[in-house]
Amino acid sequence: MAAAAMAIGLAPMAGVAGPALADQTPGEFAYVNNNGNSTVSRLNTVTNRIVDTIDLPPKADTIGSEVTPNGAFYYVANAGIDNVTKINTVTNRIVATIRLPKKAAPNGVGITPDSAFIYVTNKGNATVSKISVADDKVVATIPVGTGPRSVAVTPNGAFAYVSNSGSNNVMKISVATNRVVDIIPVGAAPLGVKITPNGAFVYVANNLSNSVSKISVADDEVDETIPVGKGPTWLSITPDSAFAYVTNNLSNSVSKISVADDEVNEPIPVGAGPRGMWINTSGTQVYVANHDSDTVSVIDVADDEVDETIYFPKGAGPEGVAFGHDPRPSPCPCP
Repeated sequence: MAAAAMAIGLAPMAGVAGPALADQTPGEFAYVNNNGNSTVSRLNTVTNRIVDTIDLPPKADTIGSEVTPNGAFYYVANAGIDNVTKINTVTNRIVATIRLPKKAAPNGVGITPDSAFIYVTNKGNATVSKISVADDKVVATIPVGTGPRSVAVTPNGAFAYVSNSGSNNVMKISVATNRVVDIIPVGAAPLGVKITPNGAFVYVANNLSNSVSKISVADDEVDETIPVGKGPTWLSITPDSAFAYVTNNLSNSVSKISVADDEVNEPIPVGAGPRGMWINTSGTQVYVANHDSDTVSVIDVADDEVDETIYFPKGAGPEGVAFGHDPRPSPCPCP
């Protein structure tokens, strides 16, 4: 399928839609946060075209981002200006700015399944902020390890796992008590953290040891350490919990890991400096933000080939991708 790959720019093209059309979930959309030009791009995931651009404050240095599970809001962490931006996904307008302590350098965002709270890792002051979605207030500040980078909440909403890049470990936080209840040693400089949708495993990208740690949620032990490419940064997991994908920032590739047997497929070449990634709701496509080439690669899960390349303005620096669904009811009885 590589020969049929498409390159998609910003100019509209009447009557053209990418292969995502058949797999499009009604109301599905994607946001890409760009830390090179302090913007957020909204993608139409039928055509894989940029349909809106939202300006963030200058020098925001946006890192992590996520859409609430109910689809209503998109949160993005701005490491350069110590705050979190909240965007209404219907209007694509900024509706709140949550200020954090000076030099907090917020990095990662994780959201509880009920869309009630967001967790933000603050790399600069070794804490995690818990923020209420209802009023955008910080309701708890949780001390963690050095250089916290990413956070993921279990599907049952009971725990949040945080990677500490300077401490080389992952901390498990009780959502009920806002306390650290376990510390799990992993590889060097852990960055991305993702939990399988079935809640069984936590995957951690160890940036400096070129590996991924697979943690069993049942006992918080590392079941396997899986070699991948150079500079693994971020992960995403298919909705059926069958495969984990990881970006290799220094290899310009993506590795695919089988959850069942921890086997790694041949690396998938993408753009330069891949960082954030997300898998669409139907589990058919992986969107990869290539920071250094100002592109997003769209990988077909069926054959692990790049189907399309979406081009962003020069210097945009795509950092991450987050999927969501329109919270409004469908206007028609669509098939």
